[in-house]
Amino acid sequence: MRNIRHAEMVQRKLNEENAPRSREWVRPDLSLLKGLSAEDTKREAEFKEPVLPRRVEEVLSRYGLPGSFKGYHIGPSVTTYEVAVPIGTRLCSVERYRDDIARDLGVPSLRVVKATSGSMTVGLEIENGTRLAVDYKELARNIPEGMALPVVLGEDTYGRGVYRDLADMPHLLVAGQTGSGKSVFMTSLLSTLCARLGPDRLRLVLVDPKRVEFADFEGDPHLDGDPAYEVDEARALLLEAVEEMERRFEVLKEARCKSVREYNRLSPRDALPYIVVAVDEFADLMLMGTKEERQRVEQSIVRIAQKARAVGIHLVLGTQKPLATVVTSLIKANLPARAAFQVSCSSDSRVILDENGAEALTGCGDMLYRDPSARLESERLRRVQAPWVGPENLRVLLGRGKGGGR
Repeated sequence: MRNIRHAEMVQRKLNEENAPRSREWVRPDLSLLKGLSAEDTKREAEFKEPVLPRRVEEVLSRYGLPGSFKGYHIGPSVTTYEVAVPIGTRLCSVERYRDDIARDLGVPSLRVVKATSGSMTVGLEIENGTRLAVDYKELARNIPEGMALPVVLGEDTYGRGVYRDLADMPHLLVAGQTGSGKSVFMTSLLSTLCARLGPDRLRLVLVDPKRVEFADFEGDPHLDGDPAYEVDEARALLLEAVEEMERRFEVLKEARCKSVREYNRLSPRDALPYIVVAVDEFADLMLMGTKEERQRVEQSIVRIAQKARAVGIHLVLGTQKPLATVVTSLIKANLPARAAFQVSCSSDSRVILDENGAEALTGCGDMLYRDPSARLESERLRRVQAPWVGPENLRVLLGRGKGGGR
């Protein structure tokens, strides 16, 4: 055990020496974050529902779906109309006429929610004429205590903040077409973690084939080396993550601990930092190279997803190509937590979520989050508007803005 710890200390020292651009970390001051502008506040105060309730009842009855309006809830991107339908009404019949109902209501998109808040009503999510801003500053200040790796998902359709612990997920699949907000969300997720945990508690391993999405993290003290830009480099990083996972299991075995949390509690001086491996476009790894190379990538991802939670290694995989050859059944089975942003068709939505819905999203951070820990049907698939962090707030979170600590 002593030899393993010594090897880890030596490796950590080498990493620090090979990263001369890294600077000392000081916890950012969240009060420096930029909140909602006066224009955003005015837009929210002047908001009007996209469709009159009686209009919803009229259109539903036109298709033989009698229902009575019970209320609506205003969210950042959509307003959810709750409609009570007669007992015995088949939900598939509501889904069948979804596009026709949207056309008659004069709205660009409509999504049917099978059950709202555990009630007996059906929900119709109708796109707002004016998108309301999500206050990231307020969300960041209200992150619940006790989360090891807090993730700020955003606001749901009821205006409530949605938070999850990456350590419990324990891995996340993020998918969506170009411009849907996928990469912005991943940047927000990583910068939030960097603002909450110091480099001694969090290490980032980044893969960025596009070379621009994770550029803000270059030189960050949380980063183990520069982001991998080439496919070969990315494959090597995944293999190194698997090797690190196996080394950590040996450390836990010697210490007779079952998890990294237990180990860090018993050995605070030799605490193992959490490692988050984020891949912005893992489709490049799954589609390029020989068949053997592609299989090795899938095997590395699956091995980490199956076992690495206990040793504090977590995956965040992003892709704009939700193909069955990319998001394979093995990967899906081991990444039950998924965030789907807008996609072009229902088949893409089914690849990500195993059901339709993501094709009816409005873009710009509008997502469906599949929560594997949810008990209620209405909570299993939640519609969430991810916050826009923006360059100014990103600089603050990474300690490079006004009053930054690096």
